[in-house]
Amino acid sequence: MEVTLAKTAGFCFGVSNAVKLAFEIARSPGYAGRRVVTFGALIHNESVIAELENAGVGIIESPEEAQPGDCVIIRAHGVSPDVKEALEARGAEVRDATCPFVGKIHRLVSEESAKGRKIIIIGDGNHPEVKGINGCCGEAATVVDSVEACKSKISKSGRYSSVVQTTFNEEKYEKIKKFLKETLDEIIFYDTICSATSKRQEEARNLAARSDLMVVIGSRTSSNTLKLYEICAEICPRVELVEKPSDLKIRNSNFFRIGVTAGASTPRRLIEEVLVIMDEVKSIENEVVTDEAVETAEAAAETVSENFDEMLKESLVTVKSGEVVEKPIIKVDATRVYLDLGFKYEGYVDINEFDETPEVGAMVKAYVVHVSDRDCEVKLSKSKVDKNVDLLALEEAYKNKTPVTVKIIKATERGVIAAYGTAQLYISASQLDLYYVKKTEDRVGKEVEVLITRYEPDEKGRLRISGSAKTLLAEKKQAADDAFWGSLEVGKEYTGKVKGVTKTGTGAFVELEPGYDGFLSVRDASWRRIKDINEAVKKGDTVTVKVMDFDREKGRINLSAKRPEDDPWYDAENTYQVGDILDVTVSKYAVTKEGKHYGVFVEVVPGITALVHISHISNRRISSAEECLEIGQHVQAKVLSIDVENRKLSLGIKEVQPYDPPYKPEELDEDGNPIVKEKKERAPRKERAPKPAAENGETAKAERKPRPPKKPREEEFHDDITPSGTSIADLIGQLDFDETSEE
Repeated sequence: MEVTLAKTAGFCFGVSNAVKLAFEIARSPGYAGRRVVTFGALIHNESVIAELENAGVGIIESPEEAQPGDCVIIRAHGVSPDVKEALEARGAEVRDATCPFVGKIHRLVSEESAKGRKIIIIGDGNHPEVKGINGCCGEAATVVDSVEACKSKISKSGRYSSVVQTTFNEEKYEKIKKFLKETLDEIIFYDTICSATSKRQEEARNLAARSDLMVVIGSRTSSNTLKLYEICAEICPRVELVEKPSDLKIRNSNFFRIGVTAGASTPRRLIEEVLVIMDEVKSIENEVVTDEAVETAEAAAETVSENFDEMLKESLVTVKSGEVVEKPIIKVDATRVYLDLGFKYEGYVDINEFDETPEVGAMVKAYVVHVSDRDCEVKLSKSKVDKNVDLLALEEAYKNKTPVTVKIIKATERGVIAAYGTAQLYISASQLDLYYVKKTEDRVGKEVEVLITRYEPDEKGRLRISGSAKTLLAEKKQAADDAFWGSLEVGKEYTGKVKGVTKTGTGAFVELEPGYDGFLSVRDASWRRIKDINEAVKKGDTVTVKVMDFDREKGRINLSAKRPEDDPWYDAENTYQVGDILDVTVSKYAVTKEGKHYGVFVEVVPGITALVHISHISNRRISSAEECLEIGQHVQAKVLSIDVENRKLSLGIKEVQPYDPPYKPEELDEDGNPIVKEKKERAPRKERAPKPAAENGETAKAERKPRPPKKPREEEFHDDITPSGTSIADLIGQLDFDETSEE
């Protein structure tokens, strides 16, 4: 009987850390006299729970059970933020032992939910881990554990983000993931199955495939253990679930190969106890020789005799240098992995050619490097075969233009060297990302998906392989751009994070989706009049904004954080009426560009500023509002007019209470008499220069230019108009008298 224990069997990091913390706190003198409890069972294993109880660690199931001064340990499954707040509100000290992998899911769900995306949790809805995750989005997530559940619970439309329970069955997850990808319009998958869980399930699957019996050690209440049992039951003809050593049912059995694995909540001590029982069974079987066993041996001897000629031919089988063989592993030591070559020589491969220690029985394809008759051994190389296989894979990828994932292993002056298995290729700094990468050393150790752009020998016959990540990234960027800009609409609301503000304070950049920002100008950030964007939002704030307009070609998106219901002018026609008396605050003097004072601006409410004309401040004639009002002064004013459409409001202060400038008394001297200011004397008039004298001694007169002769005025006569300068005699002379009239 051959027993093989899975390498990943037993405690995972998260559970181990939680149990260790609980025992440390229970034994710490600082917690003496205080109650130490865990929120829910710390581990799905009755024996460990019993040990914790003996150490004084109790269990509570709800925040209401916590008491002031209690130390409450959060288990690896984690809890929702509401539970933590409730425990702290009860006066308890909370020690968080949430598994880092679970904590990452909490952050993802919280961030994706804040972006307005719908959350899908793939897992068991009754599991504590899933309940804690759901609490990070206000329990608004849709929880599914099968394709059928997806069909009944999830609608096609919507923007979804998906996470998965860390211990969920990987095969089931892939089926659900495929269905959702084909069904939903938009979904982002976060593959959050714990790497340790995934590895444990894969190892159990491989071990079950080559075993006659699989023994799964762990509690029936452990989700992790039950999933291992389901995986093994699909492959192995017989599977036993063992909670304690006495549950083992293989005594005096005839199983040839037995595989053993254990859930993440199974302590090492329990695994060792089960293995001890198996060793005892194995020893008993080796000691007992029955008549049936003798008969079986004799039959086998007869078979060997009959096939002696065939076996003799097989024993003469040899291998030659340069051949490629595929043989099973028969032994592994610290430096070598031995293969069964089928003849008297042993073949070995250097253990450094394996990424991890291989298992006995696994098939390995290797290249025959050298056959030594003197040492009776054959030196093999796995890496040479792997390299050829990897090179062929890269060649196929080059021909079919299919992407491959490579790991960057070295930085050069102008690029990086990446490895695909044992094959290597070159990626220039200009093809490593969408932009030129200056610090290529920062990319060492990271994986990147590339297209093979060159696969050919150079002038000297050396094979040259080059790759490009830029091409794939550009295609993905284009697809993402099409999806984002295609869904963008004027008036659409987003909840985004402020990534930064301009140095001048004129606006802020808000991330609508990862990689896509919009601009929020200072005038659209608030209904209030603000000069700096920092008065409304700051870097890191989460804000709800609305798309005002956008231009894909320019990559410009203008946003607004103003909501109609927050507009101070909203319903102003019913709020303010002509004649109303308002309490206002002087905010600014009204001055033209030329420096002429024409009144004062007052703040009615934040966002509404009104003008008080200089003629409506005082009963006296003033030249400036500064004579009687100060900035920040609270006064009462009467509504004179209101124009809601143009957002204008005119007020009068003197209509309620005039603010007259104070009287300035005359200046007095020491005796109390008014000081009469002396008038400034005018500067004496400048004397004119004397006129030059003529030759005869008389004062010369300035010569004047002769006037041009006047043109004779032409007289105009009109029959119906009498000239204004005609005398009375002329008028009489124009009369026509009859000669006989004179007699």
